[in-house]
Amino acid sequence: MKGKIALVTGAASGIGLATSVLFEDLGATVLRVDKSYLKSGDAGEGARPSNFSVDLKIPPEVRNLFDQVEKNFSRLDVIVNSAGIEMKGTVLDVSVEDYELVMDTNVKSTFLVCKYGIPLLLKTSESGSVVNLSSDLGLQPIPGVDAYAASKGAIIALTKAMSKNWARKGIRINCIAPGPIDTPLLSRFQDQKMLDFVKEVMLPQGRLGLPGEVAKVIAFLSSDDASLINGAVLTANGGLVG
Repeated sequence: MKGKIALVTGAASGIGLATSVLFEDLGATVLRVDKSYLKSGDAGEGARPSNFSVDLKIPPEVRNLFDQVEKNFSRLDVIVNSAGIEMKGTVLDVSVEDYELVMDTNVKSTFLVCKYGIPLLLKTSESGSVVNLSSDLGLQPIPGVDAYAASKGAIIALTKAMSKNWARKGIRINCIAPGPIDTPLLSRFQDQKMLDFVKEVMLPQGRLGLPGEVAKVIAFLSSDDASLINGAVLTANGGLVG
């Protein structure tokens, strides 16, 4: 990753944070994007020039993000779409408003970041890479996560479709589908009883995955070592039973 400029969404916590830290350790300049960051120019932690506070559901904010990236950093090599929210419930339980929120946050944000970010990759990078974060639940849903599973399945389909478009111009687009990872999102998504069951029964390794383990897969897909991998969906789930 040395010398690359990478943009990571959802960078304030979980897999996004772990990826940002690893990329920096590997020599990349990391542009961290998260709605929770302080606005540019504010005082305090989180207001450094390479941190961007953006609502990724809003097209003008995303378009402005990449205008700033081009203006201040001149180029972009890697995009990691890690921003997302969880959502429990069947189609009978989830309100229309909550369904729209999870689709906008998980899918629309990925669409918008790619829409406004890929042109900068095409313009400035000879070997650009996009890595989108789906979920094992997008491949093998469990009961009661209908909207969330739909959003993560849509990210897989979007990844596969986009990967066909710019491969001859050196742009690779791949997807990771993590299993249960020990993040704040998972803790909000499942209660402790369910987490214990998953660890004891469904995970052969007997433990949750760690954000840093997923970050290493993202780093591989983002690097030139993965030059032949395009349109792939890699699971990182410890051999999850199901």
